[in-house]
Amino acid sequence: MTTQIGLVGPKDSVQQMQRIIKEYPNFTAVPIIYKELEEAPTCLNQTTVTIDQWLFSGQAPFSLCLQKGLIIKENAWFVPHEGSSLLGTFLKAFYHTEQNHTHVSLDTVSPEYTNWLIEEFSLSHLSITLFDYPDYVEEDKLIAFHKEAFITGKATLALTCLRGVYRALKQLGIPCYRIKPAEPVTRNILGRIQERVNFLHVKKAQIAVVGVLVSFSQTEQKEIAYSYKLKHQELLVRKRLLDYAESLQGSFLELGNGYFEIFTTRGEIENQGWPYEIIEDIKQAAKLTVYLGVGYGRTALAASKHVQVAIDYSKQAEDEMIVLVDEEKHVSEAKRNEETLHYQQVQLGQDVSNIAVSPATISRLYAKVSQQTYTYFSSQDVASWLNSTERNARRILHALEKGDVIEQAGEEQSGRRGRPRRVYQFKKASVSNQATHVQK
Repeated sequence: MTTQIGLVGPKDSVQQMQRIIKEYPNFTAVPIIYKELEEAPTCLNQTTVTIDQWLFSGQAPFSLCLQKGLIIKENAWFVPHEGSSLLGTFLKAFYHTEQNHTHVSLDTVSPEYTNWLIEEFSLSHLSITLFDYPDYVEEDKLIAFHKEAFITGKATLALTCLRGVYRALKQLGIPCYRIKPAEPVTRNILGRIQERVNFLHVKKAQIAVVGVLVSFSQTEQKEIAYSYKLKHQELLVRKRLLDYAESLQGSFLELGNGYFEIFTTRGEIENQGWPYEIIEDIKQAAKLTVYLGVGYGRTALAASKHVQVAIDYSKQAEDEMIVLVDEEKHVSEAKRNEETLHYQQVQLGQDVSNIAVSPATISRLYAKVSQQTYTYFSSQDVASWLNSTERNARRILHALEKGDVIEQAGEEQSGRRGRPRRVYQFKKASVSNQATHVQK
């Protein structure tokens, strides 16, 4: 399987990466060349080829495109200007210049690395004036930094990682060298990309089970054997699920009592997106409620067990959602038009038999609190998170407080006349397996 690698950078950097990428038979290089750094986002937007992984010539174009939302960190990389890239430039500068430069201005490279460099190679006589930045900085600021360092005597030589800065400093007559990605560093990044591609391939081939439970009332369950109306409804459900199974290239099983399973792969499900339209179609056409869950696993048995957990969570949810359980038993709510909320089953430190709130609801609340910048919450917050009434939210909070899961953290004004609103927080000792909030 060939992987399309988008190589982004100035012409000389991209050509160097192209030469190295020929050593990887499974990679196909797609050169994306810009003349000025600020053109990088436009060049990406104009790319018509499907790109599997992105490789940028440096931190600056990578961060700029990331800020613009054109790439995601999961499939984008850049070649760092450290290691042999920086050391090679140092050697070149000291070897080819007659002046003994002991005062240098340097951009982009982290202070941790420069401190290590000085200590590791006994370069205490070397003074480095550093401009470190985590993401993207306009070239004009870097030019001004090197210019000031040179004029004030802090540096007699400038080292920069950006071609535009290098050219500007040369025009100003400031001694300057450009740090280019060294081939060993580029090979290291390509090796990591290969590992990532292999991991994604294995992940997409992972066994996945889609479980669908059609909810019948007790009366409908009794009548289903002789009711033509219910039989037609069941046929509509079966037809819709059979079409979905075919689109997933999966195996369709009817296990009875309104429960169906589709065996497929994780890649097929993720390529199509979450099947909320199936739930809507069945609800509109058959007038039935459907619970849908997805289980991933290293074996078919594990995936089948995980889909049962997903269905249980889906049944307990206050609003309509598709629930996923992965091979590590992490539970995710794949809600429509929202961020995917990941959480684990909350473990309570005492007997929960007297708490009239389901563990799924507690886990969801804990996950929602974890994504906030504050740790306290009110009945209004809970009502919003669970799409319920504030009265029901107060009932849930009362039950959790009575069960020693949460505690009152104070009060806040509601913004209108009346009593202040109570705010709560989770007790640290009562909850483990903290939730994590992840952007899908």
